[in-house]
Amino acid sequence: MIFLVSKSEAFARRLSFLVSILIIIFSLIILAGWFLGNTFMKGEVLGSAPVQPVTAVIFMVLAASLIMLSRDVKLPAVYAGVFFLVFYTLTLAGYLDTGSLEYGVNSRFITSIIFIAYGLILILLASSRYILPQILTLICGSVAYCVFTGYIGGVDVYSTYFMMAFYTATLHILSCTAILSLYAEDGVMAPLHRSFSEGRLARIILPIMIICITILGILTLRIEPALFPGFGVIFMMGMMASLIIISVVFLAEELSGIDDKKVKYQEALIEARRFFRNVVENLGEAIAVLDHDGNMIYRNRAMKELEVDEIPVEPSHREPLMIERLRIGDCYYMGWMIPMYTDGDFRGSMVSLTDITDLIRTQRSLEDALTERDALLSEVHHRVKNNLQIIISLLNIQSIGADEAVKSVLTDAQNRVRAMAILHETIYDTGDFTGVDMESFITRLIERLRGAFDEYRVEFSVETDIRLNLETAIPLGLLINEAVTNSIRHAFPDGRGHIRVKLKGDGLLRLTVTDDGAGLGAEYREGVGMSLMKALADQLDGELRFESDEGTAVILEFRELKYRKRI
Repeated sequence: MIFLVSKSEAFARRLSFLVSILIIIFSLIILAGWFLGNTFMKGEVLGSAPVQPVTAVIFMVLAASLIMLSRDVKLPAVYAGVFFLVFYTLTLAGYLDTGSLEYGVNSRFITSIIFIAYGLILILLASSRYILPQILTLICGSVAYCVFTGYIGGVDVYSTYFMMAFYTATLHILSCTAILSLYAEDGVMAPLHRSFSEGRLARIILPIMIICITILGILTLRIEPALFPGFGVIFMMGMMASLIIISVVFLAEELSGIDDKKVKYQEALIEARRFFRNVVENLGEAIAVLDHDGNMIYRNRAMKELEVDEIPVEPSHREPLMIERLRIGDCYYMGWMIPMYTDGDFRGSMVSLTDITDLIRTQRSLEDALTERDALLSEVHHRVKNNLQIIISLLNIQSIGADEAVKSVLTDAQNRVRAMAILHETIYDTGDFTGVDMESFITRLIERLRGAFDEYRVEFSVETDIRLNLETAIPLGLLINEAVTNSIRHAFPDGRGHIRVKLKGDGLLRLTVTDDGAGLGAEYREGVGMSLMKALADQLDGELRFESDEGTAVILEFRELKYRKRI
């Protein structure tokens, strides 16, 4: 969790820490005075008795507890508070039993009572209770303040009133300052540390009045016997009245300056509101603000032109809701509905709509154009396939009555044309013109070749899931046609065997056409089919090789060709 702390609160925390360190240093000086026998260091000044060593140690424990509290470590403060309550309750019991206010080396009577209050304060602060501890601290500080000013004013404070040493009163004032500064953002001290004008004025006037009253009180005590015998109280009253008048005048001046700034801020706020209202009003987007019931409480100019009184969208109370398409009249809009919260409570939503009518029309035009293009491409592939079928039929007619050599050449030509026709047939049947499904194409090609050679005893297997563009599929299809044709014709003397076509890869593709036939043999001669496969491999920018080990393997490694513009 992140706490936002004002500058005055951060300063108060640092002040509490530094004052606690000062208390520890002061207490160490007092203990050193007892060790060295130095009366000034022990606190024997202005007619005061010395500070008891146990009191100095207790002040160090108190300061250390406050330092731990400032670091959000609360358990040591609880232990210290319980110790103060037990120890000083026993000390007070000792005073009451002896009937004397001088009880050995322990703290004196009034200091014991204050330390009992400190014990309660530490326990309450560790329990995140702030109002009562701060009130108790103000009371303790007031007592210590009276003793301190009494010593400075020359009053016999120790023997007549409180029996508190001067250094002890000083340490009490420092301790109360550290406690009140520790949690200044909470409790009765909170108004002093607000970031608004009243907090700033209080932080200015309060220390000034305390300092002035202290100085006036000390001066009155010092000069009354000499200059104003019996007139000191009246002199003090006059000085206090003057101080109040000066404070009121200063306060009025500050408030006047605050009012001037307030007027300027209000004018700047009105101008900013006018500026942003003009910006919102002149936006091309239609903007509306809805209350928590969905009623429209504000519309800008573009929203008013839509002439709608409500947004037909269910509001979202948790997260922004995207309005993908909203029809109003003959127009289409898209936008957002954004929930608005104040202090965690849902207050309504803000709706912004952008006119996408032109985009919708453009999208429809593109869809129509795409449909028309697909229809044209389908017709082109269909016509190409039919024309190739006509060529196959012409070659078939031409082979009638021809001798075996001519008939073989014409059959090879028919198969090559048929391979291209099957390619266009595959594209036409799938309706996808972005590429060729090679598994479907190779399967169809093999079935046609099996029928052309009347070799139904040869088994075939196809293994691929590749799609290729037309630029690559045509030469690759012709190459597969030649490889399979050669295997059917020459690999199986007894008419039985297995041909496997495999096309795999990602980026670098690998085509393998293998058979388990007789192999190439020693008397093998390169024919038209082999020459054509090499030419097709060159067209694919691929590497072609042949292997003959327990059959024949045609292996081609290549990459998919990029489409090259013809015009």
